[in-house]
Amino acid sequence: SRPSLQASFWSCEVGKSRATKSARTTTLPLLLLNLFFSFTNKAARMKLSSLVFASFLTAVSAQGDNFCRMCDSGSPANTNLVIPFLAIGENDNPTCGQVADFGLEEVSAADEVCNVIKAHKEFCACPEASPEPLNNCYLCPNGEEPGRLNSETPFQDTCSELDTYLRYLPADLCESDRVDSIRRSDAFCECPGVKADCYMCDDDTNNVANPDRKVPFFEFLGSSFHTTCQDLGDFYTLYDTEDPEITTCDFVKIESRYCGCSSETDTSPVNACSLCPDAADPTEGDKLIDALDMTCNELQTYLSYVAADQCAMPWITDLQRFDYYCGCTAATAPCPICPDGSIQVSNPDAIVPYLIIPNNENPTCHQLATLGVIADPGELVLDDCSIFETQADFCGCPGAAQPTDGCDFCPDGSAPPNPDLVTPFGDTCQELSEYLSFLSGDQCTSDRVGFIQRQDFLCGCASATTQCALCEDHGSNDVAYPDRHIPLLSLPLNSNPSCQEVIEFMAVNDGDLSDAGCNALQSYAGYCGCPSTSPVNECSFCPNGGTPSNPDKVVSELFTCQGLYDFVSFLTSDGCSTDSNDFQQIQAFAYTCGCPNTQPSCTLCPDGAAPSNPDQLLADGETSCGEFSELVVTLTSEQCLQQASTIEGARSSCSCNGVSPASSSPACAIQQNADLCTTDLLASVPEQCDCYAFCDSTFVKCQSGEGGLLTSSECSGTPITGCNFATASSSASNPNADSAQQSDSGNRDDNTAVIAVAVVVPTVIALLVVVYYFFTRKSSVENDKMNAGLEAESEEAHFNGMEGSVSMSDVPMNTTPVPPPSSFINDSTPIAENPDSKVV
Repeated sequence: SRPSLQASFWSCEVGKSRATKSARTTTLPLLLLNLFFSFTNKAARMKLSSLVFASFLTAVSAQGDNFCRMCDSGSPANTNLVIPFLAIGENDNPTCGQVADFGLEEVSAADEVCNVIKAHKEFCACPEASPEPLNNCYLCPNGEEPGRLNSETPFQDTCSELDTYLRYLPADLCESDRVDSIRRSDAFCECPGVKADCYMCDDDTNNVANPDRKVPFFEFLGSSFHTTCQDLGDFYTLYDTEDPEITTCDFVKIESRYCGCSSETDTSPVNACSLCPDAADPTEGDKLIDALDMTCNELQTYLSYVAADQCAMPWITDLQRFDYYCGCTAATAPCPICPDGSIQVSNPDAIVPYLIIPNNENPTCHQLATLGVIADPGELVLDDCSIFETQADFCGCPGAAQPTDGCDFCPDGSAPPNPDLVTPFGDTCQELSEYLSFLSGDQCTSDRVGFIQRQDFLCGCASATTQCALCEDHGSNDVAYPDRHIPLLSLPLNSNPSCQEVIEFMAVNDGDLSDAGCNALQSYAGYCGCPSTSPVNECSFCPNGGTPSNPDKVVSELFTCQGLYDFVSFLTSDGCSTDSNDFQQIQAFAYTCGCPNTQPSCTLCPDGAAPSNPDQLLADGETSCGEFSELVVTLTSEQCLQQASTIEGARSSCSCNGVSPASSSPACAIQQNADLCTTDLLASVPEQCDCYAFCDSTFVKCQSGEGGLLTSSECSGTPITGCNFATASSSASNPNADSAQQSDSGNRDDNTAVIAVAVVVPTVIALLVVVYYFFTRKSSVENDKMNAGLEAESEEAHFNGMEGSVSMSDVPMNTTPVPPPSSFINDSTPIAENPDSKVV
């Protein structure tokens, strides 16, 4: 994916121990690694236009005819011409046609992005545009021609393409940051009279005899990649600014001898540093080092050119970790995977299930074997090497064989009936069964094996049992609607899970859920479509009876109206009592879903009519009046009161009948604390002003169209001046989510299981569950929520959309014995101090 908008190419972050200038010899390659990484990744090459273009595109949508046209009339002729340094979403190389279409479909004519699109009418050959270059902007000073016209720049555009592109841009873009970024390639393109601040060779060139030699970068438990001598030198010609990172040019020059600069008088190896401890050649020189994409011989050659004063530096000692891997006879390793001390496995690509190694939650046998020999003793938080050694048979070490007393997945030793079913951690039932068959009998009672065997019921093993099946009466998990999302329920790091995700959660926690917790989840059996489960019909989704006329309409992003109707039909009368906030949230969608004789509890316009100007964008620049009106009618009465100021502020902007229109004044020129000017603040003032002045959110006076300042005598607090609807920010996001967060989490329904959590699962299981939900659900919620749900008293409920008050953080789990810490960690290196070195 493209680099983060905040992760500008021209800045880097280094670790605390590497941040000082005095440690420059240690930090140079790490600085270079951070800076060079975005260039070596093709998808992340430096399209600085992303910083200008994409930052405005994710939430802007044109309304009605208010779209952006690149051409005043017609379409661009050069539809297939790629626009350099521009990105649309995941498309790093959009064509003129794609950019023009994007403007017509996604961009408002009033948006700043539209100006960027229109600036390409000449380059893309719109009908009204000049066919000749405008010649306002150039790659080289004074419009001279680059010396390397056909050379591909580190940006993957040729010098000729960049120069031609710039010549077709309007004059007002010539001094923009984006054009400045393109011009950084002037030295690389050999513009006359231009010199870069950094070259690899002392003769101010990057002419090297070994352009394709690989330059490796490796940091244990950090980032690793390689580049070539030529790419490295060319990259640093872009550093023709006064950026402080230019000191990394020292490191580039260190490579001049290895790369073979023509200015070097001696390009022979230094032979001060070596891969093997005894300076011998590696016995497996042709073996590939995946992390570096180099062979052991290539790494040995690189190290032979490193200066003597660098041999003990971390950036070199990290490379020397591969000594045992490469077959250095004098090397030792902490945990070889094979009994004979080797790491040659016949199944290198097989994934070891339910095992997490640093920076990798799905390691292959090859990756696990490599870790066991490149880590230094003590770096792995383990008491012994058993976690490596027990994988020997499965991974295919020399002499490996399937043990006769291997572990069974299904209790009766049979194969799982659903072999291709994917279990919660991403392994199929067959893969788990196959893996266990390679573990020896002494492993079968381990916690890790037991955790894998929890999936036997999910995989359909005939002899398997479970302490908690979703379909209680049927004793199964055979649901008709596995993809239905459940309103008002939260699993750890997963709001509104689907029925299938609930089943997976129950499988992962089989044996840990208490009766109350199991019963809470089984209450969704009917909604999820368990066999022979009939609706209770004690509650009605439609307040006056009947069924929704829009059953397929999607509301709150995840639910259909029919789904909500069915959900309510399985509630008991306690679930739809008048004091149930949860039920009110659901029934608030009755009007939108088309329930007969139903009126909304809240409307945008006082008369209940649609806004006269539905395509008008509110002050947030994202939400139209029509969209906001649809959100408002799904609010409960309580939520409507909580959102009153926001709704009131939007009414005038949206031209509701009988409501005075918002001031049409342009933005006030003179402002104080403009970021504190909101529609809520303006809605609190009955007066009509061109510009408003406030002090600590209290209205002070009207101001003229220019705005103005408040003196200290007028405001001793925080002044907010030059405020009007033209620049006010809005809180017009999803009101259901906003108001739900203000709900009292203590006001829970009577039928909700509210029992303090009292669960302590084995450390391995707890860590695996955390990793599973964190990586598979891609939630932004902190891991703390999972930890709190498993180990502590439940905190205030977290609401998000239709989350409601039922959370598995409140569901009790049975206490299981906890192995002593020595079973999992080395006492001398607590996990809290070295969290990246865990193997669980």
